[in-house]
Amino acid sequence: MKKFSNTYIFLYITALVVIIAVVLTLVSTGLKPRRDRNKQAEKCQQILRAAGHDIDRSKAVEAFSNLAEPLTEDGQQYRVVCADGTSGIALRLDGKGLWGPIWGYAVISEDGQTLKGVSFDHKSETPGLGAKITDKAFLNAFKGKKLYDKNGNFVSVRVLKPGTFPEIADENRVDAISGATLTSKGVDEMLGKCKIE
Repeated sequence: MKKFSNTYIFLYITALVVIIAVVLTLVSTGLKPRRDRNKQAEKCQQILRAAGHDIDRSKAVEAFSNLAEPLTEDGQQYRVVCADGTSGIALRLDGKGLWGPIWGYAVISEDGQTLKGVSFDHKSETPGLGAKITDKAFLNAFKGKKLYDKNGNFVSVRVLKPGTFPEIADENRVDAISGATLTSKGVDEMLGKCKIE
């Protein structure tokens, strides 16, 4: 069996690491345009979903260009035509779930009073628990909810356990996801910033 010196082994490993690093860098650079297109398509699809449109991701960018226009340069607010033919303001929402970031969009009526729809997503929430923030049943519960109480005070839409805080009207609340307390709290905190200035 042939023995190699320590210098040879060190140089061999160094060359191997450099070659692998160069290959990975080239692959990453080559795929960047595709990743950027996918991110843009996902964003467009989420905004349109919050506005009530059910559009495939492959057609989302084209549909978005016909149905939405940016209101801010930072991409945080858009005016969007909703599925019911009315228009609304889509706001970007960011929060923290149990295992990582959660985000989404809320579409608010032009007068700033009512939620027309929401769309949430996550990176690593627990399947069957926190991941339920993407379920249609949970998302549909937000439609038509009021952001202001009967006295005209901004209260947003609260995500609360059933039976808690009875002073908060049904029109200002949605039931939290059972077994996903921290994720529900994250959604609640995100919606607390859901106000058109």
